[in-house]
Amino acid sequence: MSSDKNSITSQQNLTAAGSRIQKTYEFEDFRLDVPSLMLYKGGGTVALKPKAVETLVALLDRAGEVVSKEELMGRLWGDSFVEESNLTQNIYLLRKCLGNCPDGQPFIENFARRGYRFNGKLRSPAAIQIVLATHTETKTVVEEESFRASPARPIWVVPTAAVAAVLGALVFALSQFNAPGNSSSAKQSAGAFEKFTLKRHSDSNDVTNGVISHDGKFIAHMRARSAMWLKNTGTEDAIEILPPSDTILRSVISFSPDDNYIYFFNTAEDKKPKLARVSVVGGTVERMNVGDAWSGASLSPDGSQLAFIRRHETSRQVLIIANTDGSGEHEAVINEEGEWLGLWSHSTSWSPDGKRIAVAGGTTTNGKAVSDIKIFNASDGARISTIPSGPDWRWIDAVLWLPGGDELLAIAGDNTSQGQIYKHTISTGEWRRVTNDLSNYVSLSVTADGKTVVTVQHENPGNLWLLPSDGDVSRAKQITSGRNLMTDVTGVSWTPDGSIVYATNSGSGWEIRMIDPDGGNQKELTRNCAGNESCNQPVVSPDGRYIVFQARREGVPHIWRMEADGGNPTQLTVGGGFAPSITPDGRFVIFTWYSPGEKFWRIPIEGGTAEEFSQMTSVGNISLSPDGKQMAFDYFDETAKEQFQTCVAAVGAAAPDKCFGISRSFPRWAPDGKAFYYLDHSYLGIWKQRLDGERKMFLEFPGERTNNFAFSPDGKHIAVARSKPTQDIVALTDER
Repeated sequence: MSSDKNSITSQQNLTAAGSRIQKTYEFEDFRLDVPSLMLYKGGGTVALKPKAVETLVALLDRAGEVVSKEELMGRLWGDSFVEESNLTQNIYLLRKCLGNCPDGQPFIENFARRGYRFNGKLRSPAAIQIVLATHTETKTVVEEESFRASPARPIWVVPTAAVAAVLGALVFALSQFNAPGNSSSAKQSAGAFEKFTLKRHSDSNDVTNGVISHDGKFIAHMRARSAMWLKNTGTEDAIEILPPSDTILRSVISFSPDDNYIYFFNTAEDKKPKLARVSVVGGTVERMNVGDAWSGASLSPDGSQLAFIRRHETSRQVLIIANTDGSGEHEAVINEEGEWLGLWSHSTSWSPDGKRIAVAGGTTTNGKAVSDIKIFNASDGARISTIPSGPDWRWIDAVLWLPGGDELLAIAGDNTSQGQIYKHTISTGEWRRVTNDLSNYVSLSVTADGKTVVTVQHENPGNLWLLPSDGDVSRAKQITSGRNLMTDVTGVSWTPDGSIVYATNSGSGWEIRMIDPDGGNQKELTRNCAGNESCNQPVVSPDGRYIVFQARREGVPHIWRMEADGGNPTQLTVGGGFAPSITPDGRFVIFTWYSPGEKFWRIPIEGGTAEEFSQMTSVGNISLSPDGKQMAFDYFDETAKEQFQTCVAAVGAAAPDKCFGISRSFPRWAPDGKAFYYLDHSYLGIWKQRLDGERKMFLEFPGERTNNFAFSPDGKHIAVARSKPTQDIVALTDER
């Protein structure tokens, strides 16, 4: 694509100039504000990712002309390695959002093997101000009031040669500003990773995490079955340092400061990670007496200490600091009431001078959870500051301190996207998005010079498939298409008349949809999640009248109910709630809430006051047996060898009757009430667990991930959300 990109450089400069000059575009009832990349319809905001809006700007700059895919890819992503499917997804979202022109033409028209064209009728602003960097004088260009964009009539119609000269001067100035050899001042003022190249360093699709050496010459990473590999970034050669294992789990932490050793967590039969290290040339594994880490860990700059999060015996979280030789372990920080430290993420990072530790976590106030990054003094655990998260962030999964000391990277997810990389500048208090695509990034590490960051790029698009209830995978039929995100928590359910209700994120945000078993009659039941930030976990009532679901508003999850056609969405809970289930008689919704300690509550499906359903704590994801007398649920028992379990108990019991060392997703009861189906942690397939103890694999798709499932009411079919995830090492290299 590089040669194609070079051939359109002049056109890109021209369209870039147009984007800078044209502050707004208006057509029909839409208004696009270019500087803020915000699209408005009527009086409201249209929920689109920034890169999708940039795609629209590129088409508006050339309205009426066919813009090639190569030109769009070059303009939107430059030299970055990005699949063409990202552009296709942006176009899909825009066409879905904009619809058709009044004359029936689509606003965005696709020309096979050529590109895309914007067909709308633009209304120009009354005046557009152009300020040249070399002039103090402000020029004003007055355009025609309204015109139809077409190949014969370009967007910019200027009345005088003088104004045309001004435009030419501006284009020339911009091209000179961006030309090699004339951009030193821009590079000096630019922050880290404002422009970068992205390079893939693996193609095995099974990388779990990885780190780059301080000198940038090697990448250590874990692959399937915890095999440790070492890759030479210069030669692209890779060797296996530690072999795969079926009994040991490993997670790489960091290279030693001299890059001679690789530190990692080693988890064996006791299920508690312990610190270990191995030479970069392989050999004997050295084990240190540091462990029981619940989060990822970070190594101090001098390699002498380790920082990680551990779950406290009081169910709180603790920042642990220990010497890497196993001595000096102590509890540096215990989370305060209403706050949390990242227990499941790569949540710690040392400052370059080794004096501070950044910890990803958050604060809950009145049921609203807000993520943040807390900075602690490494010597005594005193809190120095708290960095609030970006707008609409739901979580922070990783934090990394860049070598300069004034900038942090974080992986976070908002209400529409998965884990993306963001940068925070401490001195200005500003967040800036670094990546902007449909991938999910996991883990962060950086070279000593701060020029290259390594992360894992995770892709997991999936679709719904229909199978006979006996689990015969050879008869599986795909019923949805496109790029959908369906995980264990998004939810799948059936209506009594045989339609399938499910939640998915296709790139523009979460929505709840309905589809026939043959793939026809697909429709959205929610619009902007009924006014919420996100929505998922739909459950259809036994009589088919209602669909109950979980939705997040202002950071707080609640239980909602809507009619089967999506009408009359109604919030049921006031204090919060998640993971809904409906009793077999259809009268009550059972859900989980922090009360504290994660208990089951219930509320009438017609609305009313919520009340405790069970005294048990540390529970979630309940499912009632067909006769309504038993419940299967997720349960956490920190005293057990297998702490995350699925348990069964009589409704109203104060403790589990029987537990199984398995837990991942919502259990589904067999019609006879003597067994249930579930997904385990590996997502390899669907298991059947009999209450008498027999366990067997019910169905699996080799090489794929089974994300969710639901049996039809007549017992003849099963709907399965499946995907083929890819996980590979990628490196972001700063171009400053």
